[in-house]
Amino acid sequence: MFAFNFYKKLSLGSKIYISTCVGLILGISFGDGCVVLEPVNTLFIRIYQIPIIPYMIFSILHSIGSLSMDNAKLMGKKGGIILLFLWAVSVFYALGLQHSFPDIERNRFFCPEPLNPAGIDFIDLFIPYNPFHSMAHGYIPAIVIFCVLIGLALIQEEHKMTLIKYAGVLASIMKSVNDYLMHLLPFGVLVISTYTFGTLSVIKLKVVLIYALASIFYLIFISMIIYPGILASISKISYRKFLHYSMPAAFIAFTTGNVFLALPVIYNLMYKFNDEENDGSLSVNGENEKGRNIISIIVPLAWLVPASYKFLVIFFVVFAHWYYDRAFNFGEQLIYYIGMIPCLFGGNSVIVPFLLQMAGLPSKAYDIFMVVANFLVYFNNANGAIFIIVCTIMCYSLLLGKIKIYWAKLILIFIVSTFSFVITVAGISLLMSKFLSGDDEVKEELTHMNIHPYRGSWYSQIKGVYLNLDEYHPLSTLSSEESLLDKIIRTKTLQVGYNPEAIPFSFFNNYGVLVGYDIDFIYAIAQELGCIRIEFYSIPYIVDYQKCLDKGIQIAIYVGGHLYRPPFDGVIASHPYMKATPVAVIPKKYKKQYPDFNHLRAAKDLRVGIIYAGSFMDEHIKRYHFVPLKHINDFYIDKKSDILCYFGEMVSAINILYPGYLIYYFPQEGFNFFFAYLMPCSDNVETFRDYINTWITIWDKYEIQKKRYEYWIMGEIDVMIGQS
Repeated sequence: MFAFNFYKKLSLGSKIYISTCVGLILGISFGDGCVVLEPVNTLFIRIYQIPIIPYMIFSILHSIGSLSMDNAKLMGKKGGIILLFLWAVSVFYALGLQHSFPDIERNRFFCPEPLNPAGIDFIDLFIPYNPFHSMAHGYIPAIVIFCVLIGLALIQEEHKMTLIKYAGVLASIMKSVNDYLMHLLPFGVLVISTYTFGTLSVIKLKVVLIYALASIFYLIFISMIIYPGILASISKISYRKFLHYSMPAAFIAFTTGNVFLALPVIYNLMYKFNDEENDGSLSVNGENEKGRNIISIIVPLAWLVPASYKFLVIFFVVFAHWYYDRAFNFGEQLIYYIGMIPCLFGGNSVIVPFLLQMAGLPSKAYDIFMVVANFLVYFNNANGAIFIIVCTIMCYSLLLGKIKIYWAKLILIFIVSTFSFVITVAGISLLMSKFLSGDDEVKEELTHMNIHPYRGSWYSQIKGVYLNLDEYHPLSTLSSEESLLDKIIRTKTLQVGYNPEAIPFSFFNNYGVLVGYDIDFIYAIAQELGCIRIEFYSIPYIVDYQKCLDKGIQIAIYVGGHLYRPPFDGVIASHPYMKATPVAVIPKKYKKQYPDFNHLRAAKDLRVGIIYAGSFMDEHIKRYHFVPLKHINDFYIDKKSDILCYFGEMVSAINILYPGYLIYYFPQEGFNFFFAYLMPCSDNVETFRDYINTWITIWDKYEIQKKRYEYWIMGEIDVMIGQS
């Protein structure tokens, strides 16, 4: 009872910290078992998004629409200059944060490249030609532009006060809805942090520290060095006075995690600033009263617009590109930082998933953001409070003609600050390089994978045995008319050929057990057929499988990442079960010489390796000298070619075992490759092939295959190392 009463008296910020810490403990304790919380995790994320867009709409309408024409022109011209200047400074340093990312070996499982990285038509994104369409699809830039246009139109409307009043009331209601939902926030944070910490590996958590450290440094640097430096360069405000005006509001915003609660203090501080500027007297020309009026207009507008900390949302997208090894050049980053400013008017629970979708990044990255955001929210709000104060002082000084720019001082402060910024960012990169170097947890995850770990002992009644082809024995046949399917059901034995090098489709883990996506499928089929024995025969190449069939060795199915193809030489394929992604693999020593696929394609003196006479050939590089490779090791160990043309689903996993290689994705246009299972092409196999195709269709329709894909191909489900 005492503990309950103590918890009840805690502030919201303290409750969130406790929830996060408890979630950390529970996540570490239950590990992969926390995956069951995924629906609840999604539920809370959606709940917190409910009031964001309506609140944003009504707030913009009320704030802009309530301005007079004269104030609107004044704020639009001079206030806009100040705002653009502060945004430019924020973007400049936010762009530099990417250099905190350490240059380390970060091989990881396959992550599909989006067909359209932008994901959304930019006309739809920015032009509200149908505002209701924009609102329904959450196109925040279009919504903001629409609201600004309506707000500007309201300025000149004679009968606007009723609408302005209702907009203010509705904004207040949406804020109340948000406040009600905030009562659930500690419990929501508990669920979200438990799920995230439980499903994130240690190496991933270490990597997330890069974003957290860089973000905290950015907020402190902007708030405590850049802001006071700017004020000192345009006014007589010393660093001591800056702290005097900003720290009380920043402290309240930090401890409560809410800038709104600091607004009364900000008003009082700015009114005090105005009194001191005018020696506390009401001058003849009304300067003191005029200053108070300006402050009363600027403060709510400065609270409405995105502060510097909002650019960390876009920085998270940059971080996610680095985390998932996606190319994101400087030009694209600059477009995001500038073009996505309208998005920053919305709440993080809406804009982060939206930006991740636009960038073609996995939606699960939002879970990482949520965990870090729970710690950054206090720093963010402190920065937001200081931003309002700085923006108010600068606008006040400009509107009253009190700005005097000391250029030498401004340039000196900028140079010294930027130099210290560069040194600190380089230090973070060096620190994280040492902190992360030597981690081979991804390799541990790959080599310790097990068949169907998310169903425990599902296949415990099936015995898998590994045989050579010279140990093959035909299953007894009742008659020549008996189908292969009937024979498998009768003998309770399934004979399977596999490619032992087809990671992650078929390979041996550290326990000496044959595992992989295809092997998982085989066990599932055997379970459905009532088999108690699976005979696995190592068959490295398709031509070897063809030779087996020619000799009368009837291996029922051949697996291991084979391409779908029409019937050929006595072999027939099942329905496709997965799209194959063609890629080119090169050693990292070629990175500077060939920074992307287009440079690689333009090269003329590189040997291109194709696994055993080629799975595919790019018509653009037929002039290359192709080298047929029999083994993966021919490229990775024996260096028989400079480039390996293969499939991303495989080489992403192989590169975990053989670090030091880059993967370049082929252009998507014109390439349609699919993985399939191979079987003998004969009449008595038809029913077995139909059976395989049926289960491929059913499991795909009901997303059962999706679970296998996430585990084996993308490595998204962490299992306890040591399970067997």
